[in-house]
Amino acid sequence: MIEATSAIACPEEAEDILPMLTRTRERFGALQAQLVRQLGSDSLAELGEELASSAQCTIDILVRNLFERTADVGFLATDPVLRAFCDAAARGDADAAPLLRRLAEYRAKYSVYDDIVLLAPDGRVLARLEEGGPASLAGDPLLADTIARRGFVERFGPTPLARGGAPALLYAQRIDADGGRCAGLLVLRFRLADEMQRIFSSVEQSGRHVALVLLDAEDRVIASADESHVPVGARLQTAPGGEVGLVAFGGREYLAVTRPGAGFQGYPGPGWRAHAMVSLLTAFSGRDAADADAALAPDTVELARLRSELDAINGDLRRVVWNGRLFAGAQQQASARLKALLAQVQEAGRRTRDRVDEAIGALQRSALARQRHAAHDLARLAADIMDRSLYERANDCRWWALSPVLERGLAAPPAAAADAELAAVLRHVNGLYTVYTRLLVFGADGRIRAVSRDADGTTLVGQEIGSALLDAVRGLADSQRYAVSAFEASPLSDGQPTYVYAAGVRDAQRRVVGGIAAVFDAPAELHKMLGDVLGERAGFATFADADGRVLACTDPELPPGSVLPKALTPGLAEFRDATWSVAAVRAEGYREFKREDGYDNRVRALVALRLGERERRGRNQHDIPVHALPPARREAVAGWALFHVGAGRFGLPTASVLEARARDGLVRARLGLPHALGLLEVPQGAGSVVVPVLCARSLFGVSYAPRAQDGVLLVLATAASPQRPAVALWVDEVLAVVDAGHEHLQPVPEGLRTHSPLLSGLLRLMAGGEQGGEILAQVLAADSVTRLAAMAGTAPPPETPEPVAGVVAEAARELPALQR
Repeated sequence: MIEATSAIACPEEAEDILPMLTRTRERFGALQAQLVRQLGSDSLAELGEELASSAQCTIDILVRNLFERTADVGFLATDPVLRAFCDAAARGDADAAPLLRRLAEYRAKYSVYDDIVLLAPDGRVLARLEEGGPASLAGDPLLADTIARRGFVERFGPTPLARGGAPALLYAQRIDADGGRCAGLLVLRFRLADEMQRIFSSVEQSGRHVALVLLDAEDRVIASADESHVPVGARLQTAPGGEVGLVAFGGREYLAVTRPGAGFQGYPGPGWRAHAMVSLLTAFSGRDAADADAALAPDTVELARLRSELDAINGDLRRVVWNGRLFAGAQQQASARLKALLAQVQEAGRRTRDRVDEAIGALQRSALARQRHAAHDLARLAADIMDRSLYERANDCRWWALSPVLERGLAAPPAAAADAELAAVLRHVNGLYTVYTRLLVFGADGRIRAVSRDADGTTLVGQEIGSALLDAVRGLADSQRYAVSAFEASPLSDGQPTYVYAAGVRDAQRRVVGGIAAVFDAPAELHKMLGDVLGERAGFATFADADGRVLACTDPELPPGSVLPKALTPGLAEFRDATWSVAAVRAEGYREFKREDGYDNRVRALVALRLGERERRGRNQHDIPVHALPPARREAVAGWALFHVGAGRFGLPTASVLEARARDGLVRARLGLPHALGLLEVPQGAGSVVVPVLCARSLFGVSYAPRAQDGVLLVLATAASPQRPAVALWVDEVLAVVDAGHEHLQPVPEGLRTHSPLLSGLLRLMAGGEQGGEILAQVLAADSVTRLAAMAGTAPPPETPEPVAGVVAEAARELPALQR
């Protein structure tokens, strides 16, 4: 509008400004298009990361859980009680009651199973915890597959072992008698529906109405977080490549992400995938990305590029307006119209800049929200993985304490043969369960009877288990209870801080005759958990107790036993000269572990993602409008060209300033002059002249580095030759051109004049809008320019017509060889 109005109403005055208006409008238009694309891209990326996080966490947690099931069925199939029962069943004299009690003990500890079945090789059901069901599985493919395989069999689908023949997830393994003969089959039925609801609940995102489901290889729903929305058995479209894609379901369009499991310790999982989808109607609503500290976070590469473009446009616009006001001051007959036009241009530029700043702020908040959500999701995943792992540790020690070998060995007086048998059992178990540094059994007196593996160069056999752990084991009420040490170093763990899990071994009269202790390999296992969660992301993850003491950390500078720095509080944190997005989630337990058993290790998982180096981006000086105070007499005013260097505002008489030019024209050169930066070629009449460039920061003693976008060259002339460029001054940015009353010019205090001999006065001005206040600008008099020109060797005597003299003429001859 300003462009069109100017061309009609004052074409002569706007002749030099109209091309700038056209260029600025086009550049703002291009920037607007970039912002719209970036806003859309960032919104889609945020949604995609949220869906991908939900899906990946779902399938990875499930695969880790199922990995433990493959170990369970393999170990339980070697249980001597089960093997003896199968042999007795083959002879026809088996008593199922003791076996069922033992299997019930197992299910009570490993509560992820809802049924355990023992089969004969011909398919007959020998024992089963759940009542009812078929008496035989003869002809079921599971039977033949399990007998034919030495390892575990994982099977999901309709089965007679589930009510109504419904689908179930089964883990089966053959039970071998002496000589390798198949004596029977063990089948564990996993509580898949129950477990999936727990997983869905733990990874559920709020505000998006995300549909989270588990899919089989044929894209059919196995489990659904909301069956009224996506029912079990439905077939879905999947998003290819694990990226966000557009899919349809039930006549509606969804954005969805489908992720396979990453596998765990060589176990690939059952081949399922997690699928997260959200309706287009709600995909981009319901999430508040606002963050009061968003302005403190560093820019991303994209935001830095957008800010740089905005700064460049505004800088050019500000410089043109500044030059236009200089011209208006020199052309009194066109002054009013041109000043009005420039005021409108400046205001339009300010409003456009503010609107773009709002858009960039929205991008900043979106990017920050993505990092905040990512950190929180990773911390939640780490806490969940740790609790699930420690749940298994509590189960293991309680189950192993029921071993008849341990009961028999510890109930009898110490003997070499019995202790050797105990050690053999421990070595076998520890070989299967490698998450433990060692396993130990100890007598009722607390003296260690056997270990799975000794420490280097010494043995723990014969040493005391420790009074705290012994007292805890003695105080356990029944076989469902367990004891855990504090997270600390001890001889049992080779001096490494860790947890030691223990349970009591009881005789036939339920008296505690000793115990078993499992030393968790915390240094390796906790670090592995954190590393798997963090992946290749820039940052670190840690487990810490309620006092901030580190249990494990991916950052070597925060070893176990150290204390988390106080700066690492959830939210945005400044740490190690950078900004971090920090999230901390308390490990609240899994199933009955830490929720119903009275135990709480008060651990939290903390994840810190590095956002980048902190740029202290305070408000720019040129963003604050500067005005002249009302003069006492309108005819008694003088024109001042204002600019800033560092935090200081300065002014020069408008008669001494020819124009402000972009810093791109500077040619860096070593001139052998104090405060010199190089050379600048500027127009002069029909040709051009080359003038030296002095650095205002060096002249005024500003030692700290400028901002990346700072830098404007003021072309100055001396009073003796007011139309001829004499020297250029590099300043940070131009501010305004004002007409100030003479009464607002104050003398320079003596101390300040001694420190800055170029100053001739202090000019009182008004900064800010209606709520602003007075400021002082340091004024350089006209003779200061002569001093600067003399300093640069370019103040010729009046009779010398040559525009370039002295050292500058010599440098000008070398100009073609200089690199621009």
